[in-house]
Amino acid sequence: MNELLLAESTYQQMGLESALLPDVHYITINGAGELKRDGEKIQESDLSLDMARLDLALFMTGQVELITRLMEQTDAFRFVQTSAAGLDNPLFQAIVAKTEVFCNSDAQSASIAEFVVASVLNRWHRFDERRERQSAHEWKENIFKQILGSTWLIVGYGNIGQTLAKQVKGFGGKVTGVKRNLTPHEYADLLVGLEHVNQHLPEADVVVLSCPLNDQTKQLVNADFLSRLKPDAVLVNIGRGPLVDEDALMVALDDGQLDYAILDVFQNEPLPDDSVFWEHDRVQMTPHSSHRGSRTDERFELLFTDNLNAYLQGKPVRNQVMPGSF
Repeated sequence: MNELLLAESTYQQMGLESALLPDVHYITINGAGELKRDGEKIQESDLSLDMARLDLALFMTGQVELITRLMEQTDAFRFVQTSAAGLDNPLFQAIVAKTEVFCNSDAQSASIAEFVVASVLNRWHRFDERRERQSAHEWKENIFKQILGSTWLIVGYGNIGQTLAKQVKGFGGKVTGVKRNLTPHEYADLLVGLEHVNQHLPEADVVVLSCPLNDQTKQLVNADFLSRLKPDAVLVNIGRGPLVDEDALMVALDDGQLDYAILDVFQNEPLPDDSVFWEHDRVQMTPHSSHRGSRTDERFELLFTDNLNAYLQGKPVRNQVMPGSF
């Protein structure tokens, strides 16, 4: 029998939906820090964990210290599924190294891609000006920039980047993807390595950061990077805050080196009250919530269920992460 770690609330919901598997023991954690096996209290010393579901519900129990200890004390895992797309947390990297099959999530890719497109359109269509003219009863046409014919540079062409590229291509835009594997992809007009990204900045109408945070990408967007952008370019960060030198970005915005920044992630989260990003008229800020689409949770439940069943049946899983991919 396998022992799967998950939040007690998730276990209860799975029971209601009859999604519990007979060959799996469910080890749950609740807000009080209680450990249970299939609903019955147990001691930490009685555990034989070999599987885990690392999602928001588990960490929202507030038992981060307990969860971390359990993950670190387990010598080896057979299967781990996380709801995260980015795996820059050192805990994840340590778990991947001792897990037979570790999977991250693409459940949020559709909502994040939609968020990016909507945010860019909001800037280009200037719905704020339209609302002002409507309120003023001002009958005046609004000329707007289209995605049609625009060029998008997507830095990090994984699940999120590819989903975004599909949507951009649907509008008639052009896509340059930045990734390690340069095997052609149906929604990218061009794929390039990270070392060549600066060459493509001057032609980009939109630059989207959807790449992992690592030694190569930390503060990728610096003063030199920003100086290469078109004055009407839009920068979007839905990756990680430290991808961007925020001081350099503020200078570039104020100097007119780019038109607009759409920021869903920041170096310090929650964003401090005194941050200039709250009030800047050419910044859209959101609280790390681009993934909170109405269908994201449903998509993750399907991913988790499908992957767990596939693993137990010896079939291929989706989104498997290899130790050398960091």
